[in-house]
Amino acid sequence: MGREDLALYGGRPVRDKPLPPMFPGATFIDDEEVNEVLEVLKAQSLFRYYGPRFLGKTEKFEKAFAEYVGVKHALAVSSGTGALCTALAAVDVGPGDEVVIPGFSWIMDAMAVLFLRGIPIIAEIDETLSLDPEDFERKISDKTKAVIAVHMRGFQCDMDRIRKIAVEHGVRVVEDVAQACGGSYKDRKLGSIGDAAAFSFQLNKVITAGEGGAVTTNDEDVYVKAAVFHDAPFYSRFKGEPSPGLNFRLNEVSAAILLAQLCKIDSIITRMRKRKANIVKAISELDGIDVHKPIDPEGDVAVAVVVFLESFEKAELFARALNAENINAWHFFNPGRRDLHVYYHWDAVLNKVSFASKGCPYTCPIYGKTVEYSREMCPKTLKILGRAVNIDVSPLLTDEDEATIIEGVEKVAKAILR
Repeated sequence: MGREDLALYGGRPVRDKPLPPMFPGATFIDDEEVNEVLEVLKAQSLFRYYGPRFLGKTEKFEKAFAEYVGVKHALAVSSGTGALCTALAAVDVGPGDEVVIPGFSWIMDAMAVLFLRGIPIIAEIDETLSLDPEDFERKISDKTKAVIAVHMRGFQCDMDRIRKIAVEHGVRVVEDVAQACGGSYKDRKLGSIGDAAAFSFQLNKVITAGEGGAVTTNDEDVYVKAAVFHDAPFYSRFKGEPSPGLNFRLNEVSAAILLAQLCKIDSIITRMRKRKANIVKAISELDGIDVHKPIDPEGDVAVAVVVFLESFEKAELFARALNAENINAWHFFNPGRRDLHVYYHWDAVLNKVSFASKGCPYTCPIYGKTVEYSREMCPKTLKILGRAVNIDVSPLLTDEDEATIIEGVEKVAKAILR
């Protein structure tokens, strides 16, 4: 098969139309969510604590989510960003504290640190596509307060190694489970392993309320601090000390949607795992392709198949060719694309822009240290991402969709990877 046969070069694509959309939870919204929302609206009680005929949907979701994750406490909040800020505040991140984050994560991990006047310290990833434990340890200083273990694309961080290093150095561990809700690591649900965890229920996520989030923890003190931070006027409600905080409360309508969505999460993930397993099995022996292997395959959320090519150029061409076949794929790192998942494009951090006009926390002398950033500071991360291509695995895939993904990957691989 020559290049002239590729859709990229004018050939006939393996698919006549795009694959199903990748909004896992959203595409499973049905009468169950409608009925939950109508119940709240008819009760005229949209606020999480009271109303004319208060139903307590938010508290019900918190209890159900805590049980699902396997933790003592879950706190519903208004967004994934709110969850990150709340979790970091609850483990006592404050002005001048350093927080290690991987160079491949959503930009809001860094923004949440800055919001608390902390300093993001960017570390390398490894072939897991998650934080490199060795570089994490190298980046620890006497000012390191926490590390954010980001479970990107549903894949797990090496939590045993990260936890061991963190405990040895007195560093708190916050899990970012925004892209991996429902996943697990060695039979423990993600979000139950660190000192605290942050979840997102934004529209792209495994389950969704359009927007929303949650903080989970087994630590009573962390829970109380999180609760007070997310609802500062009501510190007495949580038996906490008065302290600065914000309003990150979730409303009853969003909680009602999430109650219905939570009942569907395992079914959604099962669908994705089945499709991913079939695709991975079919393409694993193709020449020129290495398929990413999660640390714990049984706990993978399976939102994506990720393949590594031998070079940046091959990966970029591979992704373009798959898209020409109507198979949605994206190249993880391209300097010309403004990708907020890769630190290379985090201009606010690289240029030391902050919420304070005087450059706090980067330039305040009381913090006693100047942190330098550059686009080349994590070469291993850029090299790994530059070779990686993502293919989404929608829970709506049919047998035909699965077959055409396999056909398309085989076609493109044979044509351009020889």
